[in-house]
Amino acid sequence: MADVMTSPVHSVSLGKSVWYASQLMSELKIGSLVVVEAREVVGIITSRDVRTAHPNRIVADAMTPNPICVPEHVFVWDALLLMEQNRIERLIVLRQGELVGIVTRESLTTRLSEWYDSLTQLYGSSYIHVIGEELLASGRSFQLLFIDLNRFGEVNKRFGHPVGDDMIREFSNKLKSLFGPGDYISRYAGDEFAIITQKSDEEVQRIIDQLSCGQSVGRASVSADTGWVNERVVPEFGQMTFRELISKASMLSTQAKIDYAGRR
Repeated sequence: MADVMTSPVHSVSLGKSVWYASQLMSELKIGSLVVVEAREVVGIITSRDVRTAHPNRIVADAMTPNPICVPEHVFVWDALLLMEQNRIERLIVLRQGELVGIVTRESLTTRLSEWYDSLTQLYGSSYIHVIGEELLASGRSFQLLFIDLNRFGEVNKRFGHPVGDDMIREFSNKLKSLFGPGDYISRYAGDEFAIITQKSDEEVQRIIDQLSCGQSVGRASVSADTGWVNERVVPEFGQMTFRELISKASMLSTQAKIDYAGRR
């Protein structure tokens, strides 16, 4: 959030008039003011609020109280999900309880679009690297999966690239159905996917088994092999960079592919 938020933040106190808030927003060319009293965030007043309130009323009467606040280290995707769940357009950003910024849905969407894969509606490799490095820096544990489709090149050659695109889309939808809140799915490159998840070992194994069973689009079908790393597989997990972890998971995926070819 620290990379996306607007800072410094303009604020107003509870006792100021709605007219004053309206004039201040107009002068500053902004759409909202954070309401602060005794250094504590108590509300937010937007241009919509001032349009629907009498100018002689005070800010305390027109504002939205107890606005949702997030710490500056929250991931952009998580912040956008929080906005969607609460049907709001802005989040207030705090650093150790102190007001440091404000972020809008538009700014989050713009930033996320830089990491967005239009074919799959997933995010790309840059996004998963940002998340992975942040999790490692904060000492939070996670599971990393690197998934590679088997014989995908044959699908393109035999059925054409449009069918190959359909296959990638369908597989992406399959991943979305298997993972949920708190999981991060990316199309890493081509027919490769990288996923960060907090699921248990048992849940991850069930998902890997499902993916290995194969996926069909019309007459075309592919299965997937997965490289899986966590603190139990890689004891030095927390000391490695995310790039190193991706490389390890990718190599495990490649080995699984070799084993798959040997079984055919």
